[in-house]
Amino acid sequence: MLAPPNASHKLPRVLGLFDVTVLAGAAMGPAYSLASTMGPMIAADGAQAPVALALLSAIMLCIAIAFSRLSRVRPNAGSSYSWIAEAFGPHIGAYAAWLLVLSNYFATMATALPAGIYTLELFAPSIATSPVADALVGTVWILVSAALLAFGLRPTALVTAAFFAIELLVLGASAVASAFLPHAPVLPSHGPPLPIGSGIAGLISAMVLGIWMSDGWEVSASTSEETGGPRRTAGNGGIAGLLITTAILLIAMFAYLRAGPISGFAEHQADSMAYVADRLGGGAWRWTIVATVLVSTAATLWTTMLYLSRSVFAMGRDGVIPGALGALDRRSVPRNALVVVTVGVAVFTLLTGFLPSAAFALTLVINGSSVFLGALFVGSALAAVRSFWNEAGERWSGVVVPLIGAAGLLAIVGFSIAQADASTRWGELGCLALGVPFALWRGAIVSQRRPAAEV
Repeated sequence: MLAPPNASHKLPRVLGLFDVTVLAGAAMGPAYSLASTMGPMIAADGAQAPVALALLSAIMLCIAIAFSRLSRVRPNAGSSYSWIAEAFGPHIGAYAAWLLVLSNYFATMATALPAGIYTLELFAPSIATSPVADALVGTVWILVSAALLAFGLRPTALVTAAFFAIELLVLGASAVASAFLPHAPVLPSHGPPLPIGSGIAGLISAMVLGIWMSDGWEVSASTSEETGGPRRTAGNGGIAGLLITTAILLIAMFAYLRAGPISGFAEHQADSMAYVADRLGGGAWRWTIVATVLVSTAATLWTTMLYLSRSVFAMGRDGVIPGALGALDRRSVPRNALVVVTVGVAVFTLLTGFLPSAAFALTLVINGSSVFLGALFVGSALAAVRSFWNEAGERWSGVVVPLIGAAGLLAIVGFSIAQADASTRWGELGCLALGVPFALWRGAIVSQRRPAAEV
């Protein structure tokens, strides 16, 4: 097994159940998720998009239960990576580390770019569609998020709670206003007909997109070393955050579908929340909703960076990556890991400024992140199955439920790769293949250290 955290590498326990629940919910970013994913989901499956989200969330709940069980018995900032390594050995663990870093680099970029877009939408709308401007402003948001995290996890949790409260207030008010609008008529399209998915293919396509909408709650597992009270606190916070935020998303989607026709959402996939605001009358509604999406995006960005920096810290501590990344500063903040994460994500975000359009860049990183995150979640669920297989008391929540989640998510990810266009498919498969030499290299290094590290 992996060595237990050294006393000099222990993170301080500063969070409670409320803090973890808020971090998990804010990391899912309901306003941001609706803005970035609701339109494409409706375009994929029409009025059944909320059903697709509900089905995907049921699968994700199975994964969250697996995370909860593992967090209780093996709390570790490395979460998925550390559990997979312990269950299947250092080489597969190193591959999980690759998946975690890859998926969350994509996820961070997929959050930073909308942060840039919505900032410019508020203050400089004339350049809000410029890839270069979006990348530059998104990079500024990355630096702001890193500065907040550098102050420590407790201040970050407090700021996140305030942002999350504002987000829920505005979403609730806009959902109520949408629900009382007369049912939206089918308006004539202003462009060529847009295909609306139907049947099983449309449902699964929307569920693939739902992976992105329901992602984020797993930040609870990466804070398990920093959570006080009973060991179940981190897992319970993740499940609570997932359930509460999913309920908010479903209520909002059902309400917003009264605000505009399906064809309207299909034509406004990149700005669906701004479209909702316009259907509510524009003016103050538009400014308030766009500002709320920005607030949500910012909170999602720094919670994603929190997850990634804690995971990189754990990998450095275990020797999967250079050991300097597993160090803490005098305030017990993983500063080296945070700096490396910040610089890397900033550079890649700036490079998206050279892509053809902001919409193209956002679609690219969201699709990639959904596939890589899905693969990582499948591995984590299988780690739970392996870990609890011989424990009769854990047979249901530790084996059966995670196995159901892994099978469902694996089918969805496989469908996503199969249905992607050739360039996207080969790009995703290429990124997955690049993890193999990394796993062989770093797994061998960890294997050499294990005899001395095991207790």
